[in-house]
Amino acid sequence: GGGGGGGGGMRPSSQVASSLVALADRNTALISQLVRTEDGADRLVGGAAPSPRPWLRIALMSVGRSSGAEYLLHALRALLQTHPARVSDPLRSSIEIVVVNNHAPPEAHSVLLRAKQLYGGRVVFVEKEAAAARACRATPKVKGDVAKEPVFRQTCDLVGGLEALLAMPPADHVLLMEDDWLVCPSALLALQYLLDKAYAYDEDWLALRVSYGFNGVVVRGGADLRSLRRHLESHPWRRPPDHLLFEWFSGERPDTKAYAAGRSYRVFRHNLFYHIGALSTLNQPKTRFTPGCYSLMYDWLLPAEVFDEKACPHDDVWPCTEVASPRPTPHEQSLPRFERVCPEI
Repeated sequence: GGGGGGGGGMRPSSQVASSLVALADRNTALISQLVRTEDGADRLVGGAAPSPRPWLRIALMSVGRSSGAEYLLHALRALLQTHPARVSDPLRSSIEIVVVNNHAPPEAHSVLLRAKQLYGGRVVFVEKEAAAARACRATPKVKGDVAKEPVFRQTCDLVGGLEALLAMPPADHVLLMEDDWLVCPSALLALQYLLDKAYAYDEDWLALRVSYGFNGVVVRGGADLRSLRRHLESHPWRRPPDHLLFEWFSGERPDTKAYAAGRSYRVFRHNLFYHIGALSTLNQPKTRFTPGCYSLMYDWLLPAEVFDEKACPHDDVWPCTEVASPRPTPHEQSLPRFERVCPEI
């Protein structure tokens, strides 16, 4: 029943309908201005339409290696394979890939120069704000600081890199990456799913972790990114940058507690990146276990960053206290999980 009565209430008002038509016309006009160039990039011609505000800016912090390792090329290749190729795909125009050159001097990063030649049509390349990095390096070391010189320099380079991102037009979200991690297959779709779910749990969340170290953390652009930069700049000698990152979004210190008050951080059950780097500024053992794609987020993290299976046995986001978690029905138990359908790299 119900098919015949109240038909007028089921139709959009003329005002809403007009808005929908106008939006469709605008999208059609934008797509009509796109052309495919020889390098495979889709560009707007005529210069009339501005670029939309990115829903997600993927920011790869990159430095050259003395070995000449081409980590950045592999990372970009994996990202572009995951990034939708079709112009009509809504994720294509909503996601922006940015490489931040943290090398000194920047022109000596030969692998990045090659990446720019190969992928300049689809990737934005910027240089760290050297002045911000230099100011960070003027921070004195005090008693109790544990970071060694290479880690200290890395943190200050990150400060300069974040400052370069802040100088760009704002994005809704920023995914922080290091250049020796490969994005897993279909990870951008998983990330879209996670963001939708995080907003359902806490509209004012502060950070989302989907991988390890200073890689695979989503923050909001603008004020949150600026606050993170200030925290790194204030404590470059005290701890490694990924520990400082946790201090910031967890509010575990007096100087971060106020900013994080009332805002949650979330950990995805599944790791969305695969590590290919051979050396680390933290002197990690070469034989250390490397988590696979879509494996459980439990290794390489501080205790309060791991996914808590006991607290959220039937959820893929932790914490999950906002939503009741009844035992799954037999139908739900038969549904595929990410790690069952996505092969490891």
